[in-house]
Amino acid sequence: MENSRCHVCPSRRVCLAAGLEQRMLTALAECVLSSAPMSRGDYLYRAGDPAEHCFVVRSGAYKTFLESADGDVHVTGFHFPGELLGLEGLADGVHRESAVALETSTSCRFALDDVPQLWRLGSGRSLLRLVGQCEQQNALHQLNLSRTAADARVAGFLTGLARRMQRLGCSGTSLPMPMSRTDLANHLGMTLECLSRVLGRFARAGLITASRNRIVLEQPDQLTRLAAHLDG
Repeated sequence: MENSRCHVCPSRRVCLAAGLEQRMLTALAECVLSSAPMSRGDYLYRAGDPAEHCFVVRSGAYKTFLESADGDVHVTGFHFPGELLGLEGLADGVHRESAVALETSTSCRFALDDVPQLWRLGSGRSLLRLVGQCEQQNALHQLNLSRTAADARVAGFLTGLARRMQRLGCSGTSLPMPMSRTDLANHLGMTLECLSRVLGRFARAGLITASRNRIVLEQPDQLTRLAAHLDG
């Protein structure tokens, strides 16, 4: 890892550096380190690793997943720039999830022992905001899984991802999809065949235009209405 170079970070306005003056950015770079670029499939951390740091996505995207003793995998989340990773390991000091890059990606890390310093630098509010966003995302995902209709579940994911992209200052209709369709189906609690049928219906209805790594929301208001139906 090298100094995070907070002054030139593309995600500066949505991470720990948000709102800091130039002199504070220099000090922040002393306790926050950024990774070298990771390739698709590289692990940021693995289940069982000591949880000595938290991570913030700097660029690219990561997925987190849990693996049971008998080898079943559950994709717990997809994480984009400015979002926090690794909180689950803080409970007992060991990561229960694994985190892996979905494309060329970088992250920043900070140690728990550095949290008081982050607070003194003025990053405490930003840290709490990142934690809050993480909790909000988890809660919304659980709400989405309560939707019985597959169409509503997929629409809920797409509209939620749109809000996350808008928070980054990116397009809220042209959504990056670095995850595989298999991983997305797993995350949404459905089969790949079910997900493919839903996306096909959405495309034929003119709600989306889908390619391998991107989905464009052609009728976001209609998708929002679909996502609102909890009972299908």
